[in-house]
Amino acid sequence: MSALATVASFAQSKGFAEPLHQSDSVSRFMSVSKILVPHQLNPVVGHRIYVALNDVEENFDNTIHAIHNFIVKTASVDVEHLMPALTDEKLQNSALKIISAWYSGVVHGKSGDHVIAFEDALMYKVSSDVMTIPSYAKSAPNAWNATAVPLLNMPSF
Repeated sequence: MSALATVASFAQSKGFAEPLHQSDSVSRFMSVSKILVPHQLNPVVGHRIYVALNDVEENFDNTIHAIHNFIVKTASVDVEHLMPALTDEKLQNSALKIISAWYSGVVHGKSGDHVIAFEDALMYKVSSDVMTIPSYAKSAPNAWNATAVPLLNMPSF
């Protein structure tokens, strides 16, 4: 087996890559996430968030199923309509954990935090047109040799 195949196999087994076929639970999680988070969502990051939340939250699949059913029942089209209508505290807290995980790239649990994404965390996407992701690299994480893109055309005197 080649080194590349070994790395790919390891990454898939650890949940670092998107599975070849998403389970119904992951698909349901992604559809709930699309209502909660109004951005283009990365399915690989979504799978990793789902796995981490499933590890830290008891009966997470049942919670996602309940939120999904509530969305269908109330015909909620976005988070602004869903959250005020979601009166069950457990479901509301789970929805907030999902939103937090997508934006911060971290899933917080009792036994510690699971870092899911840095470069793909949504908190950096909303300001990506004017600001680079914080990093020791010049222009972006892992971009050590790239020239930083200027934010404005600076006048020369």
